[in-house]
Amino acid sequence: MNRLQGFVVLAGLCMAGNVAAADAVHYTAPGKAAADLNIASLPRTEVKAGAHGDAPTAWQGVNLIDVLRAQGAPVGKELRGKALSDFVRVTASDGYQVIFSLGELDPDFGGRKVVLVDQHEGKPLDAKDGPYRLVVPDDSRPARWIHSVTAIELVEASTTERRKP
Repeated sequence: MNRLQGFVVLAGLCMAGNVAAADAVHYTAPGKAAADLNIASLPRTEVKAGAHGDAPTAWQGVNLIDVLRAQGAPVGKELRGKALSDFVRVTASDGYQVIFSLGELDPDFGGRKVVLVDQHEGKPLDAKDGPYRLVVPDDSRPARWIHSVTAIELVEASTTERRKP
């Protein structure tokens, strides 16, 4: 096998691995091992929301804050001090990213409802949108309704540097 053939085989194996991994949402957080999320044990919720002037429809999934809580993120009474600068970055298969502050999501602070959905109108999401997407019912624009979610990261943003005026 020449070098080009080896590259083609390697690329094919990598692409095959990405197809299999596309059904999983990877979670990372500082000081924790990366994990593939399993949302089956989390409480389900339904929201009615519409985008781009469409009539509201039913979306089913789990609250993003419940996903974070299940992964040990500092929420509730643990959300204080430098953890208040933490944010959540959600990435789609095409590289599109959106962020939410941890305080924005926590019910004791902002309480913004963000749902990691896997069903629309009681049916699994289609290949274009799924297997997971975010729905943010209260956003005026659906730009954070990210589809084809592949990664959720908790990011520490606290710094020790003081900025000079």
